[in-house]
Amino acid sequence: MYQSGTYVVYGCKGVHKIIGTTHLNLEGIPKDKEYYILQAVKKPDGAVYAPVEAGKTNMRSVMTREQAESFMLGVENIHALQCKTPKQREENCRDSIKSCAPDALLQVIKTLMERRVERARQGKKLTLLDLHFMEQAEDILYEELSISLSIPRVEVEERIHAHSPKKAG
Repeated sequence: MYQSGTYVVYGCKGVHKIIGTTHLNLEGIPKDKEYYILQAVKKPDGAVYAPVEAGKTNMRSVMTREQAESFMLGVENIHALQCKTPKQREENCRDSIKSCAPDALLQVIKTLMERRVERARQGKKLTLLDLHFMEQAEDILYEELSISLSIPRVEVEERIHAHSPKKAG
């Protein structure tokens, strides 16, 4: 069980801080079922309730500082996803984001950065779906690294982008 004040990655919803636990007094919900009260880092004015037992499957602690530093050292060794078709890219991106694994999230980011460069050469922008995947992956990964390394998100982005495909132009 996670303690209050702990930062966790909750499914593909991003980084949250555990505020505490509670029992929900709602019709149709067992009174003895315990829930975490989660506060999204990105939107701290609301609350999300997650079953404590769900913590084993779709919730994990954010990286420790040491894990985050090690991850950042290996950023250039993590490569884009290899996708032969747009449908395969969509499925791979969706699965990688759903996993919430830092390596998989970075693969999505690098894949879509490469795609942005490729489409810019054609005078096009990323599709809305690509932008959605990019935003989701960046939000989860950059928030986690920002918290783990105690640095601003913009600095995390700069470090990641320094080891990624450059924008065409």
